[in-house]
Amino acid sequence: MAKVSAIPEKLFAYSAACTRGAEQFQQWVSAYLSSALRDVEKSGVAPPSSLDSSVAKWIAAAFYTDRGVSTVGRAFQEAGGPTAGTPAKLVSASDQDVNAAFQRLQTQYAQQSRSTEAGAALARRMEQADGLAPILAELGNHANDPYFNAGFYNQLSSEQIRRLMSDPTGIKALVSAFASGAVSKETADKVARQLGWDQPGMIPELPLPWKPPFPWEKHDDDVPPNDQIAFLKALLANRAAAAQFAYNLDDSELLRIKETYGARASGLGLLLDKVYAAHPSWPRGAEPPTSADLSWELRGADALPFPSVAPQGVDRNGKPYSRDELAVLSWIELHKDTILQEARRWNVDPRAIAGAIAWEALKNKDRWWQDVRDGLPARPPLDYHLSAGPGKVHIQSEIVKQIEAEGYLPHQGEDGRREILRTSDGSIRYIAAILGAYSKVTEENPDREPIRNNVPVLLNLYQGSNLDRWRAWLNAHPGEPYQPGNRMWKWSVSPEGQRFLNDSLRLWDQE
Repeated sequence: MAKVSAIPEKLFAYSAACTRGAEQFQQWVSAYLSSALRDVEKSGVAPPSSLDSSVAKWIAAAFYTDRGVSTVGRAFQEAGGPTAGTPAKLVSASDQDVNAAFQRLQTQYAQQSRSTEAGAALARRMEQADGLAPILAELGNHANDPYFNAGFYNQLSSEQIRRLMSDPTGIKALVSAFASGAVSKETADKVARQLGWDQPGMIPELPLPWKPPFPWEKHDDDVPPNDQIAFLKALLANRAAAAQFAYNLDDSELLRIKETYGARASGLGLLLDKVYAAHPSWPRGAEPPTSADLSWELRGADALPFPSVAPQGVDRNGKPYSRDELAVLSWIELHKDTILQEARRWNVDPRAIAGAIAWEALKNKDRWWQDVRDGLPARPPLDYHLSAGPGKVHIQSEIVKQIEAEGYLPHQGEDGRREILRTSDGSIRYIAAILGAYSKVTEENPDREPIRNNVPVLLNLYQGSNLDRWRAWLNAHPGEPYQPGNRMWKWSVSPEGQRFLNDSLRLWDQE
């Protein structure tokens, strides 16, 4: 009987990266190419295009291929026994056992797919339905089929979701959908946008001269507060659903909901805290007695419990951390899965990603009206590259444009890049790609030592260089030792920085 081997996490990462690429391609076609072709067709210069149907076929094929790769990874985990759950370890099993597990999973997925497609078909009927009654009746018949409900909600617009969140049957189906784990990030965002809204006229119209990274929004027709509370209580009664919702809820969304007048007045924010605590990486330390003072992009970390590496506020040697350091360690713990995933994708030390985010939050919290030091303000002036999100990746900086131009990440326009960078996962993705790009450029020079695990050098480059400048320096100084020295590097080699970075590594049990 032949033995076969694989690293399941590598298969999962490959599948996720391909799926993400397919989704971004679909978004680009929808946002830019389709509208341009429609204009050409209307002019009569070109015949009607079949682009939409072609793209749909390509995307569907990509998704099925990606799912197949992921299924192979799961099959290895099932066939490899209990030890197969160790992260990033080679799993070996007989080809017969792996094939049997794969076939079993394929059958399970086929059943789930049929349910999902049936739910999507009901969603399409909603556009022609005479009122919600027949739709709600059908949803009620599938109350215990989470994949049917996920397929249904994944097809709905924000307005349709709003209407259903004001009905007990719609809420029950939505919670069931989240429990499946099959609700898309886009749908989860639509649901989050229904929570915590201020009443009309409560949010001032501010005449800002720039587009803020966290824009204010308001709706004229919100889900009533009582229905919002009913939804969150139903989530709390289903831990799997609460965990999935929390996993998709980004920091900026959580803060936006909690800080609105409606959330404060109704107690919605307190319920939301309980739901968010269902996140699988929620820190399990003590509740902090005081507030932290962090840079704006990590202000949500103030509400987190102490990190698991310092559950009582002190390290394992009994030395206390500052309140700010504890808040940042907790934020890193909450996002440790994404940090580790992107670190493995680009083969860089996860401490470099954590360090870039931590330094910006801890050491670069100057207010925007103060003097700019080293060209890296906490909130840049209007004539500088606007930054958004953890790590303060600057939206129009040279390094961001270079990693897109050289294919490390898909090309984005300014608006698209802003939407990505305002999220925690998006910022982590860009930071990791930047560090991976510097590492690859270094390896283009065979006389150079790799820097993928050299956290101080990676952080020095992250703070003050770009790919062209780094290439030029390497070419002009063959064999010459690189002498870093900016503030991020100095922090990373200091006893304070070393302790922080090494304890951040303990969050992944990888010290």
